[in-house]
Amino acid sequence: MKKRRELTPSGERNLCFASLAAVILLGVAAGASLTAAHGTEWAGERIWLHQYFSPMLCGETILGVFKNTFLTAGFFALTMFILGFFSVGQPLCIALTAARGLGIGAAAAQLYIENGFGAVTAISVLVLPKALALSLTAILGAREMLRLSGVQFSFLFSDNCPEESMQRLTKLYCVKFAVIIIMIAIVSVADSAVNYFFADLY
Repeated sequence: MKKRRELTPSGERNLCFASLAAVILLGVAAGASLTAAHGTEWAGERIWLHQYFSPMLCGETILGVFKNTFLTAGFFALTMFILGFFSVGQPLCIALTAARGLGIGAAAAQLYIENGFGAVTAISVLVLPKALALSLTAILGAREMLRLSGVQFSFLFSDNCPEESMQRLTKLYCVKFAVIIIMIAIVSVADSAVNYFFADLY
């Protein structure tokens, strides 16, 4: 009988990353389906759906685009950060990760409905880079949240004690989320510039 192979730490991280990416893709499909079913006007009235991913909704000025992008992504990051301190916060984290994909799907569907195949350029330039960058920050945040929450769950509900001290783990957790916020700020600045210079694409 063959022994079951255990994943290495890097293998576990890769599996977690791929799983969270799949969760976001499910959210993308749901966001596109909702927008296609109910129309762009309906989607545009619901921030929880479009999340300012659409260039037509993200703001009319450079500062407006930066504010909407940064505050929305920051809200998701802050919520995940807080959930990390709860031992049973994993389901909410997965739901938030899926919800992040809603805006990407809604933005792509809105541009496609409004412009048909002519929306390919706008989606490629104005939506896709932003979607990939913010999906990365969401996945990194979710992965860290799941790790800290999982350690606390193991500590509270089993005989296993965490290998690392909670104090050290918590400090590292805070540092990583600070880096994620900086990444979000950089993406927000880039998004503002891209929307300013390529506003004629939509």
